Amino acid sequence: MGRAERRFGCRWIVAVSIGEAIGFAVATATAITAILLRVDDVQRLLLAVAAGAVEGAALASGQYAAMTHHRPPLGRWTAATAAGAALAWLLGMLPSTVGFGPDSVGAVVVFAVGAVVLLGAIPMAQWLALHRRGTFRWVPINMGAWLVAVLWTAAPSPLVDESTPIPLIATLYVLAGVLMALTIAVLTVPVARSLFGR
Repeated sequence: MGRAERRFGCRWIVAVSIGEAIGFAVATATAITAILLRVDDVQRLLLAVAAGAVEGAALASGQYAAMTHHRPPLGRWTAATAAGAALAWLLGMLPSTVGFGPDSVGAVVVFAVGAVVLLGAIPMAQWLALHRRGTFRWVPINMGAWLVAVLWTAAPSPLVDESTPIPLIATLYVLAGVLMALTIAVLTVPVARSLFGR
């Protein structure tokens, strides 16, 4: 691997990690604020979707800052990523909002399909924004990366209950977000280099 490839990899990891970590921190702060304000389920869902759009925009900014060649238009890339992230948050929050549990075969099928759509929301939206042939590999690689990365967001759950102080909850989830962001960045370096590097 040449110097340019290593430089791109480092740039991608740093920029994408920062962008996604900031975006997830906004989403975490929004969720905690909703809890403290005791907003109802529908309002909490709407706040999560809005925060998801902000997270997507932050991720897109980090990715765009790291790209060196074949950049899509910034506005299109940012809008697509924000929309994909908002959809992912909507799908992730909807079951608990409507009280939909996996208590039947049909529900399990719906959950499985929803999970695939959730994982594909951002990569598919970004692929459409790329508007370039030979770029579809971006989708499955990013879906796999997100599948691994989102596991970090479940890590704080065993450490949190009703008695856990809010500052500790915030710290744990922000840390989980940083680890998630770093995982996404590292796992997508090769495909990003092939599409946006020299």
